[in-house]
Amino acid sequence: RTRNPDNTIFGNTNITTLSSFGFLQTGTQTFNLTGLAGTYPMLGNPYASPIDFNKITKVNVLSNRFYVHDPTINALGAFVVMEEDLSNIGTFKPINILTSIQDNHIQSSQAFFVQVIAGPPSVSFEENDKSTIDNRALFRPATPVGQPQSFRITLLQAGPGKATLLTDGVLVQFDENFNDIVDIQDALKFTNINENLGLLRYKKTLAVERRPVIKDNDTIFLQLTRTTQRGYRFEFIPTNLDPSFTALLEDSFTGKQTPLSVAAASTHDFDITADAKSTVPHRFRIVFKPSVTYTNLKAAVLNGDIAVEWNIAHEYNIKEYEIERSTNGVGFTKVATKVSSGNSGSAVSYGWLDVSPLPGYYYYRIRNISKNNVIGYSNVVKIKINKSTPAMYVFPNPVTENIIHLQMNNMLQGVYNVRLLNNLGQSVFTNRISHAPGTSTEKIQPDNKLLAGIYQLEVTAPDKKITTVKIIVK
Repeated sequence: RTRNPDNTIFGNTNITTLSSFGFLQTGTQTFNLTGLAGTYPMLGNPYASPIDFNKITKVNVLSNRFYVHDPTINALGAFVVMEEDLSNIGTFKPINILTSIQDNHIQSSQAFFVQVIAGPPSVSFEENDKSTIDNRALFRPATPVGQPQSFRITLLQAGPGKATLLTDGVLVQFDENFNDIVDIQDALKFTNINENLGLLRYKKTLAVERRPVIKDNDTIFLQLTRTTQRGYRFEFIPTNLDPSFTALLEDSFTGKQTPLSVAAASTHDFDITADAKSTVPHRFRIVFKPSVTYTNLKAAVLNGDIAVEWNIAHEYNIKEYEIERSTNGVGFTKVATKVSSGNSGSAVSYGWLDVSPLPGYYYYRIRNISKNNVIGYSNVVKIKINKSTPAMYVFPNPVTENIIHLQMNNMLQGVYNVRLLNNLGQSVFTNRISHAPGTSTEKIQPDNKLLAGIYQLEVTAPDKKITTVKIIVK
C-alpha cells in the first residue's frame, strides 16, 4: 500500500492504493463436514466471487435447503431458511420469513449452514459454480458508503389553500463513526431574518447534526424562532433509518404525540397563535423508541388449556402479532394471529387460549410484524400440561372492553343459564347459552357498561349443576 506520510486531514493528498494480502482460492475446493444426520454445520464460500448454491456438489447434505443470516431483518438480523421453489427448479426463496434479500447466490466470504442427512457429508465448490450476482447488502453496513442514516426536516409556511413556502431546514445524520458531542462534524446554525429552524445540542444551535446510531429514547431537540401568527408545516424526509424504531413528534403546546414514518416522507401541520405558549422555541422535539417493547410473556394451564398472555409497554406502527408454538424449543410454528390495537404510548395487554393441547411440554413466543414488514420476537416461555379436564372458566381475566369470554371445555350439550352478580350479590345481567357438545368459547356482553370491581359469574348447566367463576372487571 502506498500513502503520503505527510498526509493530514486538511492537507493535499495523493491517490491511495489499498492492497489485500493472502492466498486466492482457485480450482476445486472440498469441505469434509462433521456431524450426524440432523445437524447443521456451517461453512463459507471459499472463492473471491459469488457462487450459485444450486450448482455446488452436495454429498449426504440436503440439496434444496440452506440457512443464512440476513442482517437487514430486525435490528440485529435474523436467520432465513432458503428452499428451492418446486414450481421453478433452481430458484431458492425464503420460506420462514416473508421477504429477504438473500437468493441462490452466496457471496464471497459469506457463511451459510447446510443440513446433514447421512454420513459422511461433504460439499465441493467448482469454478463453474461461480456467478456474477453481487449482493453487497448482505454485509453490514447495509447503507451505501457516503449515505448514512439521516432525517431531514424542513419548515414551510402554509398559506391560503395550504399553499406552502419553504422557509428553513435542518439535517440530522446517524452513524457509528459520529461523535456524541458538538464538534467539527457538526455545522452551526446561521440566523435568518425571518423564521429559524435549528437543532439544539449541548447548548449549541446547529443546522447539521451528526450523532451516533439511533438508540432507545434518543431525542432530536428542535428550536423554532422568529415565527408569526400563521399556519406552518413540517416536512420529514427519512433516509435509511433503522426500521425497528419509530419517531414520535412531541408538541408541548398541544400535548400531542404524533408517530412519524421512518421509511417514507411525511408532513405535520401546526399553527402559531396569539397564545405565547405556541411560540416557545423548544415547543417540538422528536423521540425515537423501539416499535414494540415487551414487558412480560407468560403461559398458564387453565383446566386443560394453556393461556398465553403478553404485555407491551408501548407499540407503534405494529400491524399484528403471531403466536408461535414449539414442542422442542427449536422449531416454531404459527398457531394464531392477533391484530395490533394500534399506536399506543401506554401499556397494552394481549391474550390467546391454546384449547385442549395434548399432554407434554410446550414453548411459546410472540412474533411482531410492523406495517412495513419489519419482524421482531419476544422471549420464549415454557410450560408443561398433564391432562385435559372438563371445566368452565373466564379468559382473559381481568375482563376488558365489557366482554366476558366464557371457556367451556367438554361440557354437556344443552341450554345453560348465566347470571352475573356484583359484589353485593345483586344480579346485574342474565343470559342463556345454547352449547353444542364439546368445547367452545362463548362471548357474553352485558347490556350496560360494567363498573370496575369483582363479580361472580353463575352458570347453571342442563343437569342443574351450578358453576361459579370469580371475575375481575377493569
